[in-house]
Amino acid sequence: MSERDSQTQKDGPVEKKAPCQVTFYIDEQGFRGTSLHFSERGLLVNCQTPAPLNKKVKLVLMFPGLKNAMELQGEVVWTNVHGQADSFSPRGMGVKFLGVDRDAERLLAELAEQYDCLGSTYTCYYT
Repeated sequence: MSERDSQTQKDGPVEKKAPCQVTFYIDEQGFRGTSLHFSERGLLVNCQTPAPLNKKVKLVLMFPGLKNAMELQGEVVWTNVHGQADSFSPRGMGVKFLGVDRDAERLLAELAEQYDCLGSTYTCYYT
């Protein structure tokens, strides 16, 4: 049994967090999505209209419980506009962050721990 499993059993089930609300801009046009899978390096955005591969996007992330939104720049490194939106190939896009300052990196890493996304299989979509 892993340390995480034993902690879950000891402390009760891990509280399910509301998703991060993501607004992303493609050439000044805004789109919305959500994310539960992210790190200080990038995130997986679940959305109906993902940006094209290699496109630079502006991201505005609003995490539940945080007063201010985070504004970041990123590049689309994975995208899925076709097919079913299942857990193996989620509908949306993987975005690698660009030029993130250290304070934002620390905050994203702390939030990722709260969302239990560290070591997630979804990191392959945005790293």
